[in-house]
Amino acid sequence: MEAAGSTQAPAPAEPSRKELGEIVWQELLAGNYKNAVERVKSEENADYLRNNSLELVPIVAKLLQEDVGPEGELCVEDILVHIASVANPKEVVLVLLEMLEMNHSAAQFRVMLSPLQRVLLRQSSPKNTRAVTFSWVFNTLYSHVAAMELPQGLNLEGKERQLLDMDPLVREASDCLQHLTHFYEGIFSKVVSGELAWGGGKDSRDYLAMFLLQLFHKPLTHLDVYDKSKGETCNALYLSCRCLASMVGQLLYNVFKLFCSITWASHKTILASDTAGDEKNGPEGVNDSEAACGSDGREAQVSQLSLACFFYCVLGQDMAGEWVPQIYSHQYLFLTCLPLVATLLQEKEHIPVHKGLILARVLLNNLARHSLPGDSLEASAHSSFPQLLVRVMTFCDNRELRMLALEVFRSYPCKFDSKGRRKLIQALLLSVKHAGVLGLVIHELKENVASNLNSQKLDPNFSGRNLNQLVRLACTLPEAEQTDLLEWSDCIMPALNLLIFLFVRDRENRTGICAVSQSLQEGYLAQLKTGLDLTKAHYELKMKDLTESSYKEKADKMSVSVGGQILPNLPKDQEKKVVEAAICSLDMMQCVLVRAVQAMEKKM
Repeated sequence: MEAAGSTQAPAPAEPSRKELGEIVWQELLAGNYKNAVERVKSEENADYLRNNSLELVPIVAKLLQEDVGPEGELCVEDILVHIASVANPKEVVLVLLEMLEMNHSAAQFRVMLSPLQRVLLRQSSPKNTRAVTFSWVFNTLYSHVAAMELPQGLNLEGKERQLLDMDPLVREASDCLQHLTHFYEGIFSKVVSGELAWGGGKDSRDYLAMFLLQLFHKPLTHLDVYDKSKGETCNALYLSCRCLASMVGQLLYNVFKLFCSITWASHKTILASDTAGDEKNGPEGVNDSEAACGSDGREAQVSQLSLACFFYCVLGQDMAGEWVPQIYSHQYLFLTCLPLVATLLQEKEHIPVHKGLILARVLLNNLARHSLPGDSLEASAHSSFPQLLVRVMTFCDNRELRMLALEVFRSYPCKFDSKGRRKLIQALLLSVKHAGVLGLVIHELKENVASNLNSQKLDPNFSGRNLNQLVRLACTLPEAEQTDLLEWSDCIMPALNLLIFLFVRDRENRTGICAVSQSLQEGYLAQLKTGLDLTKAHYELKMKDLTESSYKEKADKMSVSVGGQILPNLPKDQEKKVVEAAICSLDMMQCVLVRAVQAMEKKM
């Protein structure tokens, strides 16, 4: 029989959300970080943390909105890591991602990474780990990084690009990538060791590699990770990029496995073909599909810009070298990576274009002369690559990029065999509409003809009907006699020099150039002569007007307006110098024309 006065001892009351939350918050505000951590980690609050993480995490994370300094951030991170270690994993992931989406501060992003890593690794297993939660976290983190603002419109050359390291936006992106790389290293180590494997038929190594490659799209494509010494640097951004590239390489074993993901989304030809030139299509006809479909119909998991930046790092900056096989030919690498080079060159910002030019230069320098067969011009992006180089050479306002594009453009044709060089020169003559670039192409034609004449057996690609067709294309005035000869002088002078060289050098008519002599005299040379007479007469009349006293009064009545601003008239002396220089250029062109006609008449 129970004693009437006996009473059962009451169980200790579990602290309410309000009590624990307020206690922790007050300790944090007071700077008693050690007491706050001890309160959260105490055994008496273990059950509460397991069931109420949704309420406590926002209270603790709220401190990051205050100016608490590094010590306060470490305290919050310590508390959140402990909560992630004991609370319901699904709830912790939900509330942490919600906090990230509500506040995009750099401090909050950095502090949230360790708790997220801890809670994800709690759910890992060697078999059939649910991939949905991991992909949700990875995509949310990438969305945060991709939304970061980056500097734009900067015209920096050479060592000036190093000044970007001092830009607040670049420093924030660099810090973010550094912490994100550390976050992925924990996941990476588990996957490599076999302690983490996703179910659903996924290859865990490939699955993680695709998420790592996302970071090469943005922000890495638009950040400068160029190092002339290729690795001998303390730049945090470069080191983070190298670490990411190394992880991708180790996950895939062979970085060239990604070649199967390279696509070229352009369905239009920028460069004119042998039969017809599609002059209306410009570089804007090429687009990078961030979710392009591969040849097998499946949706690609990584954008072409990500692959382009990744292979720039691997091949252009020698990253992840231990995972780059050495059994592939340089011809195969160049032809396969050419769509990626074109993808970078069509970007508007200078840094991606610089990456594309560096990658193109490295790939071309590895090729031996005349090692590419002519049929390789049918490969993807070959129709657009030269025209994209021309666009950089002629329209880019960065001198370093223009000179680098010119270097690549000059080294490009000599990598093909004679058939390829002939087809490429013919296509460029049909499609390029810039006088200076056409002058370079005509000079390349002249060099190939000279080399052909030095050989005992002539190459049919630069003799006979093929040569005659190329000469006709080179000796063309876009508007016949009405062509602006001063604007096109960079093309006309090389064309005349080509004719003089052919008819003086090939006295025995081995190339069959005499077959086009009459048509050139009646067409191109006659048009050029008429155009020179008209243009020179115009400038001589202009000079005569300048010497008359009444010209000053006429000029004062005329004005030129650009963008609503009235431009001042040139001083009379300066205008005379301009006209005199024009007449001198026309006289020089006329002399060369006479020399070309004489050479052809002697030949005839």
